[in-house]
Amino acid sequence: MHEPVYEKLTETFNRGGGLPVIKCPELYALLGEMFTPEEAELACQLPMNPVSAANLAAEKGRDPGEVERLLEGMANKGLIYAIERGGVMEYSLMPVLPGIFEVQLMKGEVTEQAKRLAHLFQDYFAVMYQGGQEGGPGMQFPQFPLMRVITVEAEIPAGMEIQPYDRVSRYIENSEYIALGICYCRHNAELLGNPCDKPKDVCMALGEGAQFLSQRGFARLVSKEEALEALDRAEKAGLVHSSSNTSETIGFICNCCSCHCKFIQSLIKGSFIPTLGAVSSFIMAVDEEKCMGCGDCIDRCPVQVLSMQDDIVVMDADHCIGCGLCVSVCPTEALRMELRPDRPLPQRDHDSLDAALKASMGTDPPSS
Repeated sequence: MHEPVYEKLTETFNRGGGLPVIKCPELYALLGEMFTPEEAELACQLPMNPVSAANLAAEKGRDPGEVERLLEGMANKGLIYAIERGGVMEYSLMPVLPGIFEVQLMKGEVTEQAKRLAHLFQDYFAVMYQGGQEGGPGMQFPQFPLMRVITVEAEIPAGMEIQPYDRVSRYIENSEYIALGICYCRHNAELLGNPCDKPKDVCMALGEGAQFLSQRGFARLVSKEEALEALDRAEKAGLVHSSSNTSETIGFICNCCSCHCKFIQSLIKGSFIPTLGAVSSFIMAVDEEKCMGCGDCIDRCPVQVLSMQDDIVVMDADHCIGCGLCVSVCPTEALRMELRPDRPLPQRDHDSLDAALKASMGTDPPSS
């Protein structure tokens, strides 16, 4: 039997921000591993906007010292967000996805608790997967994409007029704080006994999020040069740049593998959550006269949309995500990136994205 407070906490998570959660035993078990009942009760009282411990205590008629102790404990465990503004620490609840899941595994720890969390997340993801499929429990996912692919910048043709949000380096250049941590998807898989050979130390947070993660020991602050070097390592390893589906600012840059990252799996012909991510502004094109049929691009494609026909590479255009990784290994420059005529437009900022997600929901997510 789960504590009723964990069911109440699921309702709090569904107020907005990130993906909705399903009321189910698997989620209650996961929340019970992370939150004590006392912490869960206070988390339910956190408003949508950041609040100080003193103001929350005054609003709820509680002891300020006790409220601050609980909030600090949850922030140190990566369950709530905390950032200092004007000399005052403010707190807000993080979504389960993206948010709590990523932070729990970002240290790269191999402990008994980390292994328990990995299994509990796996159990809950299985319920989410069923909910995203026709005939499953019927979880109502947002129809507006939460995330988007960002093309390898070096493969965008010189002189092409593109939007600033299509240049991943722009976000690095404009960020005062950048932090690197461990890829939670690949570390989660490793804890479950299913590792891959892709680099894990390339998960990136920007801005205030980088401050929070570094201050609480989940990631380390790095220079802009080290951040760009991490992106280069990710590209060479065949990882896909992805981030929030916003244009003005982004809080993270993930570098995703197709074997473990739920985002990429969502883009592979609708597996996992079909509406989770948006493709980039670009699509690959082939110069058949230059193609020598070596097949390097086929091995490189993370979403398996390339094949060989009469010794010429052909593409399933409906499922190309526009990452640009195939172009980077073509020895004859037969491949190039072109702007999509119907390229998707990201939302301006997080508030606009949250509004778009809510508007595309239709109905509240049901219980399983």
